[in-house]
Amino acid sequence: MKNTYAILFRSFLSLFFLFASANLSAQSAEKTEFGPYVALERDSNIVKDVKIEENGRIYLLLNPEFKEEEIILKNSSANKSGYRKWFNGELELVSPANQGKAPGEYTDWVTTTGNYIEYYMDGKLILHLAKKSVL
Repeated sequence: MKNTYAILFRSFLSLFFLFASANLSAQSAEKTEFGPYVALERDSNIVKDVKIEENGRIYLLLNPEFKEEEIILKNSSANKSGYRKWFNGELELVSPANQGKAPGEYTDWVTTTGNYIEYYMDGKLILHLAKKSVL
């Protein structure tokens, strides 16, 4: 019986260190920088690139397979909280599907003074930008 507990304990420790190691390596992965922003999360299969112009406009380069999908944006002062209203008075800004986006071109531009910007597609977070100055 004592041997069984020792084996279980060692197995538990091995699993614990395996998951802890995987979590640390995921956290230490370099964040991609785009001008004054850092991508905290990015689905690179959908969002190929982000371009920030001098005037603060943020553009997306989408994988052409997803150019006809609706994108919902949220902006906030705090990380995933403290959401702010957009110019239209809504908490979510919708970039509608089927708006004739040419494949291989930067589209879906937006400007904001928010510290964080979240982009969702079909309820999934595809891009999460944060200003470098707040990290």
